Amino acid sequence: MPAPVKIEQLNELKAILNEKQNFVLTTYSGLSVTQISDLRAEVREKNARLKVINNNLFYRALKEIDGLAHVADDVRPFLEGPVAVTFVDEDFPATSKVLVEYAKKSDKVQIKSGCMEGEFLKKTDVENIANLPSKDELLGIIGRGLNTPAQKIAVGMNQIIASLGRGIKAVGEKNG
Repeated sequence: MPAPVKIEQLNELKAILNEKQNFVLTTYSGLSVTQISDLRAEVREKNARLKVINNNLFYRALKEIDGLAHVADDVRPFLEGPVAVTFVDEDFPATSKVLVEYAKKSDKVQIKSGCMEGEFLKKTDVENIANLPSKDELLGIIGRGLNTPAQKIAVGMNQIIASLGRGIKAVGEKNG
């Protein structure tokens, strides 16, 4: 019979996974309380949540969630030793970028694997996604792209009106 605490932890993991099905697995062994708090704060800024997990409970929770059960067996080999899961809400590239940058600064954090949109990701996949522009950066690029043609049209129309004005002025000066 499982302990009530384990059942509660399993239900909490399932609730989180039902909300946020994208995640990144990392090591965290050797981080001080201050360092892990800093990492949690950085991740929280990206609307994500870093949680230290019980590996077996996380595996069971994955198995019991629709849309993630097929990923559980791929993730299983990476659930060894101290593991933290970063549950990602929307902006996977921005969150994975935070984790990859932190891993570069500290040898105590290493990317293990992840899952995005129900697909298993290897460490290299997570690192490649971290190099993609974030949602905000993409919106800026799109905004600039949409603004450029409108700006060129406005400049062109201004030149036509200015040319027409110069033409009228020249005719007026010529006719006296």
